[in-house]
Amino acid sequence: MSATMTGTDFIVPIRAELEDFEQRLHATVRADLGPVAEAMEQILDAGGKRLRPALVFLSAGLGPAKRIDDIYRAAMAIEFIHNATLIHDDLIDGAPTRRGLRTIHETLGPNPAIIIGDYYFAKGANLMSQIGNPDIDAVLSQTVMTICFGEMLQLTSQRRYDQSLDEYYAKIERKTAVLLAASTFCGAVLGGLEDQQVEAIRRFGRLLGMSFQIADDVLDYLATEEEVGKPVGNDLKQGTVTLPLMLARQANNGRLDAVLAKPVLDDADYAEVVRLVRGSSGIDESYAYAKTFGDKARAELRAFPPSAYRDALESLTYYVVGRRS
Repeated sequence: MSATMTGTDFIVPIRAELEDFEQRLHATVRADLGPVAEAMEQILDAGGKRLRPALVFLSAGLGPAKRIDDIYRAAMAIEFIHNATLIHDDLIDGAPTRRGLRTIHETLGPNPAIIIGDYYFAKGANLMSQIGNPDIDAVLSQTVMTICFGEMLQLTSQRRYDQSLDEYYAKIERKTAVLLAASTFCGAVLGGLEDQQVEAIRRFGRLLGMSFQIADDVLDYLATEEEVGKPVGNDLKQGTVTLPLMLARQANNGRLDAVLAKPVLDDADYAEVVRLVRGSSGIDESYAYAKTFGDKARAELRAFPPSAYRDALESLTYYVVGRRS
């Protein structure tokens, strides 16, 4: 598998499933109550990679059994939970837009945004409960708890620029990797994989998630607002300390620290920090960390015989590092 693969290669073996999934997703939302349905339709219409549902389908494809309706339920549940976290994240961050559209709290207000997020957390759990697998229910509930704990860690570590690599890893694991691991776990269980293979693909999901989030943190400094769908330097303005900034500080001879030490940073200060990070070795070093996690993820795929699904999962490890949005 070459690293020059195009970004959509991972979709190829599950293209029909993802198209069907999209129709089922919208139909399920339209059956909900008026304002709750309208708000989620707005999010779904804004697009998104559907990375987590894709991981459910691809992981299920590795196995012999195909509990098709349950696989769709799991994919939908995880997508609802993912979007519920985005609604709450945007409210906490005060983000005005996501993927070029106004956020839910901007259009409806903060209180409806909280309720809508809660509703889709519950809807995800309800869909999972229909599958009737206690292991899946346990993993999903633990995952949501872990995400919430990760959000609290992020809030309590704002503007702490001296964080260790381990602290950073703990945050991104809870923020992102745990839900990707849950996606691969659910797909593997419903695909009828052996226990050892279930654990291997679950580890793959976690490692892919670590790689994905590090690359995402780099994009926050590199990409334009049009490419990432949110303001550039947004993490920095929220006080979220990520790997590119951490590594740039180490290489920057105190110039970054001088700006960051100000009691209040204005737009010019933020622009200066972004410029310094972009010009530092922190960008390439961060990508190297992301690629290392991708290498480790690919190693987990050795537990599976060659197939189009395994190839697609392998291509994903390149996609998450090479993407521009």
